Amino acid sequence: METQIDIRHNIKCCYKLSESDVDVFLKILEVRRPITSQELSKMLKVSKTTVDGSLKRLVDIGLVIRKKSENGKIGRPTYIYYLPLGIEEKIESDLKRCADQMLNTKV
Repeated sequence: METQIDIRHNIKCCYKLSESDVDVFLKILEVRRPITSQELSKMLKVSKTTVDGSLKRLVDIGLVIRKKSENGKIGRPTYIYYLPLGIEEKIESDLKRCADQMLNTKV
């Protein structure tokens, strides 16, 4: 059985993510609901800039979806972030592919 440390390390290695990126991803996975970068920043006790950078990387690689919030306010838009359907299967498949690549690497 994999430990939380193994999962963190494997996700970080497979997707070439930073510790902050993994923290943000795992928090979204934990809360299981659409969430704003402001909420994530407060939950993780890190700056919004750090969270925004991580979210951009996670969206770019398809682990997180970004959607404009329909709050009806005037001004700068608010975005919500959530996981795509089937994310667990995607991660499992990607981690298996990464492991296979590592096992087939010749030194």
